[in-house]
Amino acid sequence: MTKTSSGYSRTQIILHWAIALLILFQFVGSGTIADLVEQVGLSASSSESIPLLARAHVLAGLLTFVLMLVRVLIRTTRGVPALPKEESPIMKILAHTTHGILYLSLFLMPISGALAWFRQIELADSAHLALKFVLLGFVVLHIAGALYHQFVLKNGLIKRIIKAG
Repeated sequence: MTKTSSGYSRTQIILHWAIALLILFQFVGSGTIADLVEQVGLSASSSESIPLLARAHVLAGLLTFVLMLVRVLIRTTRGVPALPKEESPIMKILAHTTHGILYLSLFLMPISGALAWFRQIELADSAHLALKFVLLGFVVLHIAGALYHQFVLKNGLIKRIIKAG
């Protein structure tokens, strides 16, 4: 069972939005690294032959992994705010499942990408590509859920990830 707190800490909020920006950057720049892999395979001969955006993609993936480790550590020690009491059981299950798959994807994406890039494992490259669509789908679901709470239920849930509590 996850610990609960009265609100997200400033650090949790910063980590949430930093990881969101990294995900956005990764999706915007993913075409460059995919093109590079297609051109030279999974192993580029030297760092000079690797485009800057591809190197940035790898570094951003590693940074995402480290920030996720910190995020889970803080979540484990500090906890997270409870879901609204009026939330239906199905919505609670959907919220927990969505967050669980997001967290899992945000760990598996950098791991599979690192295995593909640094160890030249083709299966990891295939997994990385498949996980891209899983992550994208659950990011969209996460955003849709936040917007649903904000504009349909009007319960102010989104404020928790904007202002420290």
